[in-house]
Amino acid sequence: MRHALVTRPRDDAGPLAAELEGRGLLVTVEPLLDIVPVDGGEIPIHGVQGILATSANGVRSLAAALADRSLPVWAVGDSSARVARQLGYEQVESAGGDVDDLVALVKSRCTPEKGAFLHAAGSVTAGDLSGQLAAAGFDVRRLVLYQAVTAAALSAPLIAALDQGGIDLALFFSPRTAATFARLVLAAGKGEALSGITAYALSPAVQRELSVLSWAAIRVAETPTQAALLRALDHDLQREEVMSDSEKPKTEQENGDSANPAPSPEAEIVTGPEVAAQSETPKKSFPVRSVIVAVVILVLIGGGVATFEQWKGLIQPPKSSPVPVAPPSASTTAPAPAFRPATESETTKVELSALRDRLAQLESRPQAELDTSRLDKAESAIAALQAQPQVPAKLVGEVEEMGKQLAEVKRTSADAAAVLRLADRLEKIEAELRDIQAKRSSAVAVLLAVGQLREALSRAMPYDAELRALLALAGNDPEVVSQTQPLKARAELGIPTQTTLVARFHRLAPDLVRAQVLPADQSWWRQTLDRLASLVVVRREDGDAAGSGSAAIVARIEARLAEDDLEHAADEAAGLQDTAAEVVAPWLDDARARLVADKVASALTAHVVAQVGARP
Repeated sequence: MRHALVTRPRDDAGPLAAELEGRGLLVTVEPLLDIVPVDGGEIPIHGVQGILATSANGVRSLAAALADRSLPVWAVGDSSARVARQLGYEQVESAGGDVDDLVALVKSRCTPEKGAFLHAAGSVTAGDLSGQLAAAGFDVRRLVLYQAVTAAALSAPLIAALDQGGIDLALFFSPRTAATFARLVLAAGKGEALSGITAYALSPAVQRELSVLSWAAIRVAETPTQAALLRALDHDLQREEVMSDSEKPKTEQENGDSANPAPSPEAEIVTGPEVAAQSETPKKSFPVRSVIVAVVILVLIGGGVATFEQWKGLIQPPKSSPVPVAPPSASTTAPAPAFRPATESETTKVELSALRDRLAQLESRPQAELDTSRLDKAESAIAALQAQPQVPAKLVGEVEEMGKQLAEVKRTSADAAAVLRLADRLEKIEAELRDIQAKRSSAVAVLLAVGQLREALSRAMPYDAELRALLALAGNDPEVVSQTQPLKARAELGIPTQTTLVARFHRLAPDLVRAQVLPADQSWWRQTLDRLASLVVVRREDGDAAGSGSAAIVARIEARLAEDDLEHAADEAAGLQDTAAEVVAPWLDDARARLVADKVASALTAHVVAQVGARP
């Protein structure tokens, strides 16, 4: 029976192991990732049109934290969709692929005006789902609901199975799992044990992480789905079954030895006693005994052929006889590369590969959302601080002078009172020096925490962890505590960037203009006018348009946004009345939150930089 290794987290490994056992395989489950829930607090669903699920673990974590099952779920693959349906979500649709397929599905079925999306995710994600959808105008609120902790070492049973050659195939579903396996195998010195194992990878990214090891072969699924991976496995299992049924012992003629036939082991074992008996038997019975001998030989040969699979490993072909080689075919797997002992450079390759994937994700994010000028200023400030002396030169000089004086006093045997006074003064100066150094180090740490908070704000990501870290480092600093109060309300959801807000308002503008001319009641006449107005909208584009009508206000808002003046655009939006005010309200709330966040980030940076650069 062939032995399969499953490396998925325990919750996902159960159904997969059942499918493999149904194929007649012995299964060993070795979870390389441990899913640890993260308490994200209450999950607000106001203004949300659906849930984005990029993993089954994300669906499970969201279902545990949120009892509401009414929101539709857009899942990256069939496995995540199946788990969502099992947990009670009724509206579930699968993209059947990767993050790019999920983005394409959402863009084809949804519009940004219907609301934001909740992304149920872990602390580490593959791809840039939020960035791609934000570029299309969607608001994605990423919720970190679990953390995937990698295994520290391979289990003792798995190491024993590798040593005994008991594993025939292994399945890998994520680059992180594959990289973890490669790192742990090299650390355990078991790279040579993989030379007889076929690895099955869900995607080329998974294959890249596995390629640093010496496998018998690596199979890659045609599409990044579990069904496609199992189809590749089934193809290999069926091919092995056909090859096993067609395998037969070669005859002398097939081996090309008919001219000098070599006696077979069966002939030597069976015919020796028969020949001796024949020499003692009267000549007239020879034909009968020949028939008996032939029948016995045929029976033994038939039994040997029937049990060939059980005893074929016990015999070795003579050294002088050539070993039959099957002719090459298109389906024959290329031979495994020769084993190379695991070295430190291979471990480094695994780590570099993981870093390259992370760098690619960062580079793929929209550059428009990164406030690079502010980050450059922060980096310059840090570099300037690092270039400053750690303590004031005047204080250092005083310490050195006091030390010299104390040494001189001791050398000249001065009176005890003078020595004690100098020693006390030196001790106070040293304490002051230590206090200054501690405050400077603490201020630098706070400055770094402010930089991390600003980065999360500039990328519209949840920033609860960064905010808590800043408050912990700042301690009892009243300035930091008071300035961060306005940020707490949206820490778990994040705040849309100014780029996203501008795009949202351009799509919202026609609705605001139509709201002025449509009747307030929900009659058939309003519905008819709404349909007609959606086809033709006439409004002024003059940025200096006067008046309090919706068309004039919308024109002024768009002019302010074109000038990168979000603050005055929000002030103009506050002047909309009646139905237009209701339509613009969500956008106005997000715009004001972004303005507050930018002001708080600037004030925090100025305050902390001033503390770092303060002189005693």
